[in-house]
Amino acid sequence: MLKRYSLLAASLLLGTLWLAGCESTGPAPAATQGQQAGVVAVENARIIKSPNDDRQYSAVLLPNGLQAVLVTDPASEVAAVSLAVKVGSYQDPDSQLGLAHYLEHMLFLGTEKYPEPNSFQKFVDGNAGVWNAYTARDHTNYFFQLKADQLDKALDFFSDYFRAPTFDPQYSDKERNAVNSEWSMGRTNDNWIMYRISGLTSNPAHPAHRFTTGNLETLSDKPGSLLQEELRAFYNRYYSANNMKLTIVGNQSQAELKALAEKHFASIPNKNTPRPEVKVPGLTKAEQGQHIHVKTLKDLKQLFIEFPIADNGDLWRVKPNEYLHYLISSEEPGTLGEQLRREGLANSVSASVSPDEYGMDGTFSVYVDLTAKGMDSKDRIISSIFAYIELMQAKGVDERYYREIKAMWDKDFASAEKQKPLQQAMELSPKQFDYPVENLLNSGFVYERFDAKAIHAVLKQLTPERARIWHVSNSETTDQAVPFYEGGYAVKKFTRAELKNWAKLGKTMEFKLPPENDLFTDKPAPIVAATHLKPHKVIEQKGVEAWLVHNEHFQEDKGLLELNLNIDFAYNTIQELVAANLVSDIYSMHQTSLVDRAGRAGITIGLALSAEKGQLFSIYGYTEKQAGLVQTLLQDYVALNLSEDDLAKAKDRLVKNIANNKKEIPIRQAFNRFGLLTRAKGNWSDDEVIAAAQTISLAQLQAHHQQVLANHLLRIYAAGNFTDNTVRHIATQSAATLGSSKLPAERYLMQTITPVAGKLVSDNVDIDPTDNALVDIYLGSQKDLSQQAQLMLLNGLFSTDIFTQLRTNEQLGYVVGSTASALNDYPLFGLYVQTTNTSLADLKTRMDKFRRDYLASLQALEPAQLEQLKAAEIAQILQKPNDYRAEAARHLQEFKEAKFSFDRKEQFVAELQKVTKADLISIYQQLVLGKKGQNLVIQTRGANYRNQNFAPVK
Repeated sequence: MLKRYSLLAASLLLGTLWLAGCESTGPAPAATQGQQAGVVAVENARIIKSPNDDRQYSAVLLPNGLQAVLVTDPASEVAAVSLAVKVGSYQDPDSQLGLAHYLEHMLFLGTEKYPEPNSFQKFVDGNAGVWNAYTARDHTNYFFQLKADQLDKALDFFSDYFRAPTFDPQYSDKERNAVNSEWSMGRTNDNWIMYRISGLTSNPAHPAHRFTTGNLETLSDKPGSLLQEELRAFYNRYYSANNMKLTIVGNQSQAELKALAEKHFASIPNKNTPRPEVKVPGLTKAEQGQHIHVKTLKDLKQLFIEFPIADNGDLWRVKPNEYLHYLISSEEPGTLGEQLRREGLANSVSASVSPDEYGMDGTFSVYVDLTAKGMDSKDRIISSIFAYIELMQAKGVDERYYREIKAMWDKDFASAEKQKPLQQAMELSPKQFDYPVENLLNSGFVYERFDAKAIHAVLKQLTPERARIWHVSNSETTDQAVPFYEGGYAVKKFTRAELKNWAKLGKTMEFKLPPENDLFTDKPAPIVAATHLKPHKVIEQKGVEAWLVHNEHFQEDKGLLELNLNIDFAYNTIQELVAANLVSDIYSMHQTSLVDRAGRAGITIGLALSAEKGQLFSIYGYTEKQAGLVQTLLQDYVALNLSEDDLAKAKDRLVKNIANNKKEIPIRQAFNRFGLLTRAKGNWSDDEVIAAAQTISLAQLQAHHQQVLANHLLRIYAAGNFTDNTVRHIATQSAATLGSSKLPAERYLMQTITPVAGKLVSDNVDIDPTDNALVDIYLGSQKDLSQQAQLMLLNGLFSTDIFTQLRTNEQLGYVVGSTASALNDYPLFGLYVQTTNTSLADLKTRMDKFRRDYLASLQALEPAQLEQLKAAEIAQILQKPNDYRAEAARHLQEFKEAKFSFDRKEQFVAELQKVTKADLISIYQQLVLGKKGQNLVIQTRGANYRNQNFAPVK
């Protein structure tokens, strides 16, 4: 529940990063009597699920020792599959660092039955699916999702990679380059750098001490170690049926899913591989009691204290780690986080526990995001953390907290929502290695008893002498480079004087443990009949409009409220834009305690700015307390007291965040530029915003706040377990609290550019990261839903082919793909590539050639392939939502855009059904080749290419 996974999993957020390779051996041996008993035990297990979950679950242990969990959801239009292998970067041989990651990349580049590289990926993409994989420290996970009626064929592809991969040597260098590009993309990322430093400062005998991502240097032939031989040996050793866990989620019956599992996975060889274990501690006494200084590339100000703890994962039923996390992360008045914020030392305080981070041991960590004042008061912050832990030791082990936590978790599990199919598959596969089958779904909610002894056992390990204190900023003094990464670090031991000083300071401090949560109730609200299946206007009068929609599929004690103070002046001047951001930030910081208390009671509060830069309040979760929370939030907003100290801290956060955007990966920076360029007004540069932020006054913030109160329309969207009367009461009371005055007809909607046919916009930017990126976007000049539908289908075909050719075959770039969407209903299609090895001029030339050549592929398209893709896309759109929140929010975007017919989904499906091959060819020729719309070309030039020109654009 609190596990912190390897940062390699972060690759999932950076696009499609893929794979290839496998090998078969002889048949699995006959099952022994003990194995037969295991089969019976697994298959007789009753997987405990929430009463709110209508899926069916079972488990099967195949004759080859592979365990699978089968999930039936008759309402699902998609199927999802995940297979986890219990091997990760900890098992890399010293001679080929990064081998587990490289194998993940190599695995999906052809099998004996399906030798064509990326054939599986193309099949999945052709059925509106997704696929990917990640390598963690202790496991590797492969997964996909696609239209449910294609599951059998997809499994035939997928399972063959774990039975008979080709590991074609011709792709070895290509995938080495892919791994190298992934490493290159991360070597200037501060999170990756800190991940590497955490390894470098661990026990030198532990595998975490080594480089794990891999690159061209580490993954290469060496004396006594040939890469391809090592790859096959690694695969043969660890990729065994008994070392794998499988999850299949689909709309097929349990019997059908079991038959599919047996058909496709029972023949994977069982090599009786022992479960890999790391039997060396990650943090010994030598690595404890030390400062670790990290010089970051971004402007970060952080301090965190990391305590080594023994792995106590076997105590998941009594949860000592979660108990202590609950106490130390509280933001109630008088607690650690609240006091550090009140003293102006911290922006936020959080904690995490990963008891098996290093295998046999792990960490309990407390994180502090520092203010400028906090940077100068580190001893006080360190002493505060130690003092608060002492308070937990003295008074915090109290059964009343257990009862409160247990009641909350019992309620949460009773009303737990179903996960999305792919999310559930990805989570359940690796969990099978650590939990009994029966508890795969409820392990995070089980709290069997109050175990004071177990809690004290953890607390005894959270002592100053054992701590590792991380000082993280761009101003740290360091004396060691980070091998394979940018940045630097330094390590020094605590002194006796420091320990004495922290103890002395701690004795002067007073904290409070969190009180009973007054927002929690175990009494559900009455369930409201679902009478409005489309948003229904409840109130429309001076100052306020409110709409309500009920859930058809998830009628339960949960709901979503979103309130928007709609304004029309935030983009008038740069000072107004900056003031909007600063006021919202300060208000959000003031609400930290309330947000935390509500979250623990199952009510999530979101505070942000709308597209128009008006204050946005969102509340979702249990409905009993929501109306009262709305009034508290609005009253606090009206009475918001802005101070010079607030302004200084908010300025620092804003300037830091903007400056840090320049350190983001190139492709993200390019798309951020697209967002800026397509604003109708207010598209000031980052430097202009920073300059305005540095000179803005408190009086200007106060004036902006008063103008919002005097000149806004309150817009309310309510969904879920609310009656018309409840929403009407919330709306009228809220409008009275705020003093709303504008008429609903005066609502303002965010303005974007109007694309001009034949216009070219070229934007060139130098960036701090080393790599290049290029985004080539085509905007239609007429609002057209039918063209949006055509481009969605075009992208389903185009994205696979550009990835296969430019990424897999040519290794032109690491992040390669295309996108189709709309800008204020103007159809949009775009190509993008991020590269570590190609100049922007060469990149643009190759992208243009692929774009021109692709017309032939489109002309050769089989109509049946288009119909298959069309059916899959429509099925995804019409898919029943997985939980109340997804259903509650299904019309929210239309509400925000004031499209009150609330029928866009139906209109879009109708347009999709009409699309023909001729339509795709026509729009491709006109928009993408003929450039009949507006073309935006954005180039971000990395530091390694400063001496080379941007690509000419015409």
